[in-house]
Amino acid sequence: MKRAIYTLSVFIVLLVPVLLLSQDQTASQIRLAVVSFDDSLTAASEKEGGGDNAASMIEALFKSIERFYVRDRGAVKSYISALEKVQAGAMNPESMKGDPASLKIDYLTVGTVSKVNGRYEIDARTVSVDNMIIVHSHGASSPSLNDAVEDISWYIKEKFNREYVKERQAADEERPTVTVFRFRDFNDRAGKAGYGGSFAEILNSQMGSFLSISTIERKYSKALINEKILEMAGVIENDESGKNFRDRGIQYKVEGDIRVFSDMITLNYRVYNTSDNSLVYIGSRDIGSSKGLRPAAWSISNTIEDVLNNRIGVLKVTTVPAGADIYIDGKLEGKGPAQISVMSGKHILGVKLDGYIPYKGEIDIQTRAIAEKSVTLREVPYRMLQNAMDYERKKDWNGAVKAYTDFIKEYSDTREADSAYYRKGHIEMMYLKRYKEALATFEALVKRYPDTIIRAEGYYGIMRAYEFVGNREKAYETRNYILSYYGETNAAEEAKKLNY
Repeated sequence: MKRAIYTLSVFIVLLVPVLLLSQDQTASQIRLAVVSFDDSLTAASEKEGGGDNAASMIEALFKSIERFYVRDRGAVKSYISALEKVQAGAMNPESMKGDPASLKIDYLTVGTVSKVNGRYEIDARTVSVDNMIIVHSHGASSPSLNDAVEDISWYIKEKFNREYVKERQAADEERPTVTVFRFRDFNDRAGKAGYGGSFAEILNSQMGSFLSISTIERKYSKALINEKILEMAGVIENDESGKNFRDRGIQYKVEGDIRVFSDMITLNYRVYNTSDNSLVYIGSRDIGSSKGLRPAAWSISNTIEDVLNNRIGVLKVTTVPAGADIYIDGKLEGKGPAQISVMSGKHILGVKLDGYIPYKGEIDIQTRAIAEKSVTLREVPYRMLQNAMDYERKKDWNGAVKAYTDFIKEYSDTREADSAYYRKGHIEMMYLKRYKEALATFEALVKRYPDTIIRAEGYYGIMRAYEFVGNREKAYETRNYILSYYGETNAAEEAKKLNY
């Protein structure tokens, strides 16, 4: 009897450290459960039913890694059931927020499987059960479901650890909080392929991987309003999502539409401030095929991150006439009308169109706001050029040079000034024999913006001017330059006739 008691005592003494070690190990592990992935986003994926398969593979991976403690789905069945009811609009969204102590988990892994044009789009996100903020996410595209899951698995093995989660949650309250609300299929082509739902999930995963914003899992945010009821009632544009999001601490929501055309896919998106439902950013991306959905999501996520962290704003420019070139700080950004992402602060806006006097002015871009600017261009007064040409017809060369000079001084930024430079240099060289002045005029012409034909004519004028002042070496050098860089122009044909 004493021996049995002694043996039991020894066993207990040996067992207690093991139990304590086991408890310490469990406490240090990332405690989570995996929910069946939603495969109903596209008809193709729903038909195959790959959601359970993808979730099972992810769950098996978590169980194989010591730093994770994984509860079986059956152990959190009631919680998962509540989640599904919330998604169906049958329960309050707050039901999705769990009690970590009773659930014995801190995180929930959710995901989606869709199939677009033969490619699987799989996204897996792990969220905190107490606030639904994404702490780890990754998505993958592949012709094979297994390969896509393998891609996600690598990121879980390499990137998903306690240090990463700690970094993600360190300043959640200080970061802008955002959710991807919805993307609509704008036309039949988009609807048949299921682009809207698939892209919303892809964007949700991409935004969830960014450290300087807190992204609320869209399965929670989408359930905050019953979208189907609102659509049936015809009031979807006036829904209460902004108020519902604001009441639960979501500061911004992203929504948009997808339009599929024969040669491209257009992704339009908008960012709203939920405090007053004001539009703080609008953007658009064009991609060539569905393979560009995930790269586009990465680009859009970068832009949204910059917007919400006070780095960029948006400028809406309307030009009259339409189609004018728009420049920001000298860089061509598009044609009017246009919506342009611009770094916050002061910039120089330029608007140009052939036949019109360019506009230049200062703009001040504020973040989380949309600046609007309308520019009406004035036509170039061709009367001044006509007067100069009249002087030429009368062979009043000095009068013509003065008229062209006056036009250049007044409208130097116009394309028409190029012609004025050329005519002025031609007259100075051929009729007034002012070769040095002609050389200076032609050199001023070629330093302007690079219009190939005009620059070629300018260099031809420089070549002849050097010839007339007796600098045959420079004339020969310029001739070779014309033949090398402007070989297809009339100036090159004329230059070939001259030998120095």
